[in-house]
This record gives sequence, C-alpha cells and structure tokens, in this order.
Amino acid sequence: MKTPLLDFLPIFSKPTLRLPRATGPALVMGSAPNFRLPEGHGVDWALVTVNASQLLAETFGLRLPDIAVIRRGILVGASEQDFYKRDLLKGRQAKHLIVPVWPDVEDKLKAGCRTFNYGFDTLQALTKWQLANIVWRLSGKYHVSRGWHRKISTGAFAIMLTRFAGFAPVVVSGFSLSQAGHGYDTRNAFRYHADEDAELLRLVVSRGEPIYAEDRDFAAETGLPLWQGQMP
Repeated sequence: MKTPLLDFLPIFSKPTLRLPRATGPALVMGSAPNFRLPEGHGVDWALVTVNASQLLAETFGLRLPDIAVIRRGILVGASEQDFYKRDLLKGRQAKHLIVPVWPDVEDKLKAGCRTFNYGFDTLQALTKWQLANIVWRLSGKYHVSRGWHRKISTGAFAIMLTRFAGFAPVVVSGFSLSQAGHGYDTRNAFRYHADEDAELLRLVVSRGEPIYAEDRDFAAETGLPLWQGQMP
C-alpha cells in the first residue's frame, strides 16, 4: 500500500520567502469589480496584488505593491490573454514578484519581465510542492495542481501566501466567487476556481487564521469574517 503524499508534507522543509518585511496588516487586492479600501487602511499596510490588480490599486493612489503574485503565463505565455495582461502591466513594478507553480529556472521569468519592462527588487518562483506546503500549513489541506478544474486560483494562493509570510491581519478586497469580469476592463472573465477557493477559505476560517473579507458578499460566499476595522 502506497503512503499518501500528505504524510510526507510535515517532513518537507518550510518554504523560505525572500521578503525583508512580513509583519503588520496587509491588503490583498483582487481584480473583481467590487474592490474598495478597507476601513482603517493606512500607509503602514502592506499591499499584495494579484495578476493585473495593481491597475486598480493605482486608482486609489497605491502605486507600488509590496508583493505582486503573478501567474507564469502572464510573464512568458503565448495566449491572447497573456499578451493582453502583459500590455496592461507594461512599465509597472513591484517590490517583490512571486510566481507560483513554476518548474523551471527563474532566469526565464526575468527575461519575460524584460519584454514588457516589468520591474522588481526580487523575483521568486515557487514549485508546486512549495505551494502545496504553504497551503497545507494554513489550511491542513493537501493540494497539488492537476488541471484547471482542480486548481485554486492565483488570488486564493496570494491570500495564503500573505498570511504564511507573517502578515496579520490580512484583509482581502476585490474578490468574488460569483461576479465575473474585472474592475479594470469590461471583459467577462469566468471564475474557474470558485468551488476550490471556497473550500480552501472555509478550512482557513475553521483554523482561526486572521484573514478577513472587506466585502459582505465574499464573506458570505467563503465564511471569512467581515472586516470592520478590528485591529488586534
């Protein structure tokens, strides 16, 4: 009888993130049309953006993400959506760029960034095993991607990553499991990972992690407590 892979996760080394700052409150900003700044948000909050959501951040005067979590296709892919997102992000930058589930060398990602002049202080690629380890430590759930229909979204992983890094509280805004489209354009983008994301976030809630939803609808969809400015 084979030993379940879940049994091996506790012996895997804890992933190391190359981040100089990982304390205090953080805003994780998605691309859904319902984005708002949370109550009590200030200059001491870290900003974590997902894919092209930093365009929305700019409309609120938040110009430089502390962490940008960007899927690898946007940096090196050849689909119409990849080229479109690269065009949106052209000339922008982040302090720390993190690319989840990348099995190859980081130099290829850096070369991809140069094609659309995306700048960063550091770039770190994470393997699917590192992603699984981070998700497991926050939720107790073993997860390795096996196709889009079984994969959590980049946004859900960004939430896990932010808390894993040490930020607290973590407040999420611009997320929805039911609204299609983005806040920065009119494209009717379908949300592929709603069921997996909802399951994961409910597990995190049950473990008492300090992760909150700014939006009432997203709080209801995921079980995340509603953010009402409740600093520790």
